[in-house]
Amino acid sequence: MNLFKKVMCTVSAMVVLVALTVPAMAENEAQWKRNDKGWWYEEVNGTYPTNQWKLIKDKWYYFDNTGYMVENRWVGHYYLGADGAMLVSTSTPDGYYVDATGKWVEGIKKSMNISKRSRESSGGSSSSGGSSKSSSGRSSRHVGSGAGSSSSLNNSSTSTAGSNNSGTNATGSNNSVTNNNTQYHGVTIPTGNNTAGNNNVPNNSTASSQDTPVINALMAMGVSEKEAKLYCLINAYRESQGLPKLSFSKSLTTVARIHVADSNAYAPENQVDSRGVRGNLHSWSGNGSWTPVVYTSDHQYANKMWSKPRELTSYTGNGYEISSSSSGVITPEGALELWKNSSAHNAVITGNDGWGMLKTMGVSIDGKYAHIWFGSDVDPAGYYDVANYDVVHP
Repeated sequence: MNLFKKVMCTVSAMVVLVALTVPAMAENEAQWKRNDKGWWYEEVNGTYPTNQWKLIKDKWYYFDNTGYMVENRWVGHYYLGADGAMLVSTSTPDGYYVDATGKWVEGIKKSMNISKRSRESSGGSSSSGGSSKSSSGRSSRHVGSGAGSSSSLNNSSTSTAGSNNSGTNATGSNNSVTNNNTQYHGVTIPTGNNTAGNNNVPNNSTASSQDTPVINALMAMGVSEKEAKLYCLINAYRESQGLPKLSFSKSLTTVARIHVADSNAYAPENQVDSRGVRGNLHSWSGNGSWTPVVYTSDHQYANKMWSKPRELTSYTGNGYEISSSSSGVITPEGALELWKNSSAHNAVITGNDGWGMLKTMGVSIDGKYAHIWFGSDVDPAGYYDVANYDVVHP
């Protein structure tokens, strides 16, 4: 009996030791803290960031010179929301557009109210700021819901058509932008991201000067300057997401060019089908050697879009299209920003939501329209390949 008591006492002591050890381990990590002045982020060693950006649980935060988290204000060309996290791919409360990296895009202002402090994440899905801590430990911070994949703006629109490899249709969204000549937000902000500290916010995905030789080489092959630039911009954006560059399909580019010409000449998106449902940007007129289609948002006529590469070229696979338009002349930068700001379009470009099978694209942009066609099959007509510009092929 005495032996049994000794064993039980030993086991009980071990259980108590384990129970006491677990909280001690939980305390040994960085955590948010708060007082009457605001929030700060305390590291394991007791230090906290000051005058710098910090990535915490996939969200960027900025801490001032006393270490408090900045909220509801601009820091350089980046805006910190009500929960302290940097806004991305949405409008700021004062109405200015920030891209997927959080950077303000000059000349683009959305007419969109942010009534619930909402925003989209860089991946296109709805999200709010990171978790926070109370002064006594961890707790959840309550914020508004995300903005979603559809936005109502002015003068421009985007559309996505096609199917992913699981047979689920991607849902398009209608977006638009209003250009203005306002150079600043009406608040005092530094030029560029030149605030003190470690401003290591991810770089914006733009076609750099390194792409100039690529653009010139593509132009020498018969690609227009705007087509070449949009192609490089899309691949630069993919690379910023850790993805390989896609090859430049000649056949899919032919399809894109024909569709851009048809769109500019006839605006087939203004047609209605037999049900009286209006089409979108994936519609084709009856004024060419192809099957006309009033492409509706319910994807009722998707097969007539997927088959366009086979109708018009030697390409034997399906094609999947993203499109954008503007009331004026659309630019490569403007088209890409519209697509990045829509979760459905962004998923196609970045290979998410079942679109990872895409290996090549065709590009056309002219007048009011931009169409990109994607595919996963080998192009018998070949590719616009540039030396030392590494891309994937089907």
